[in-house]
Amino acid sequence: MKRIFFTGLFALTCIAAGFMLATGWETPTAISAQPFNTQSIAVPAASVPLVDDEGNSPFVLVAEKVQPVVVNIQAEKEIAGHKNLPFDMFDFGPFFGEPPRSQGSSPMPKVTSGGSGIIIGEDGLIITNNHVISEATNITVKFADGSERQAEIIGTDPETDVALIKVDGVIPPQMVAKLGDSDKIRIGEWAIAIGNPFGLDWTLTVGVISARGRSNLFIGGGDGPSFQNFIQTDASINYGNSGGPLVNIRGEVIGINTAINAQGQGIGFAIPINQARSVIEQLQTSGEVHRGYLGVYPSELTPVKREALGVDEDIKGVFIESVESNTPAEKGGMESGDVVIEINNEKVLNLTDFRFKIAGFAPDSKVEMTVWRRDKIKSLKFKLGERSEYIDKAAKIVKQPQSWLGIEVAETNSREGMRFGVQEIKGVVVLKIAVDSPAQGLLSDGDVIVELGGEEIRDTKDFEQIAKKLKDRKKAIPFWVIREGRRMFIPIRP
Repeated sequence: MKRIFFTGLFALTCIAAGFMLATGWETPTAISAQPFNTQSIAVPAASVPLVDDEGNSPFVLVAEKVQPVVVNIQAEKEIAGHKNLPFDMFDFGPFFGEPPRSQGSSPMPKVTSGGSGIIIGEDGLIITNNHVISEATNITVKFADGSERQAEIIGTDPETDVALIKVDGVIPPQMVAKLGDSDKIRIGEWAIAIGNPFGLDWTLTVGVISARGRSNLFIGGGDGPSFQNFIQTDASINYGNSGGPLVNIRGEVIGINTAINAQGQGIGFAIPINQARSVIEQLQTSGEVHRGYLGVYPSELTPVKREALGVDEDIKGVFIESVESNTPAEKGGMESGDVVIEINNEKVLNLTDFRFKIAGFAPDSKVEMTVWRRDKIKSLKFKLGERSEYIDKAAKIVKQPQSWLGIEVAETNSREGMRFGVQEIKGVVVLKIAVDSPAQGLLSDGDVIVELGGEEIRDTKDFEQIAKKLKDRKKAIPFWVIREGRRMFIPIRP
């Protein structure tokens, strides 16, 4: 048996040697652990060594560098009774994710919401999310060394969810964040999310940049930012990390942690720091943000629209669904069906790009737009208005006297309309149906009423006027609504 075994072993050895010689396979040389010398190897900018010369992970170095610039924020506010805070697929930090913690038994109970912030100035300036400190009556900032200071609100911008607060006293230079350039980030780069949640020790999670320019997200129960250009990352943004920094491998702040997808396996979203910079500058100067306003309903130039209109493939831009009356757009000659190609000689890439470009101008700015109109290229000039004046009007909820049929509605192009994703439909969106009202069980939240009593509904003004005409009607009233993209007929008996 031994002879057979050794004969077989010898045969296998010969076969293996023959294979190696035939294929040119070289035997491995001796390998020993060597220090990683970054000076002797060219490392691409987007890659990093696993350890440095002392065996430290680069994430340890980033953590040590960034930890002092991250603060915990506790915002105390009063609420008129306990109410359910929005908690939806996309959530802000603990303000929308935690139940209120009662702070006493006063008629106006107090709740404390928490989040994080980023020190950006030696003069005590700190940036965070608007939803972290919104309506706060008292703000306490806790630093990495355990010390605490009271903060005041310099300004907030709900439309981007950026806020600027300030503490008294001087901040050491090593505790001030270094801001990076979010326009230069690339998909696949390291992303490190840091926060100081719940007044406990700070946290750090690591991932990569998954996507750029994310928009049209249903965030914070529909009360989220109107201007969305998020960085998407798989670095977990946990509750309490809202307002903290998203940094690159060099420890530079490239974003402000803002939202998580509770159903998306740790997918998080951050506001690009370059977007926040312009907001911060205005908040620091005047305490508020002013944006340009045109007065149109734009939409993407889809292949179907392009085909129907006969727009050439080489023409890029946004389609103008309609033009509001008595607005800069109407005064400048904009028409429904126009395709905006350029603004001040800059190409319009898509709907998000168009909205950011218009909002980026100051009110009263004069701009020139190149538009495609029925196979012709035209140049139009406009003097932009103040966006906030329009938003205040559009976001106003119209409640009918005596809650007519128990229906509350709003403009489809308001924040409420964006919440339901119906901002491009002409009509009014149903916000709420009163209990035990005639409309209960027939209409649903998010329905868009497009026709009422045989008359077209374009906005809340139309709805209010027609409702007044029908307030004494005893017979069933015909409603036409758009529900989940389908037009439906719903009769409602008063």
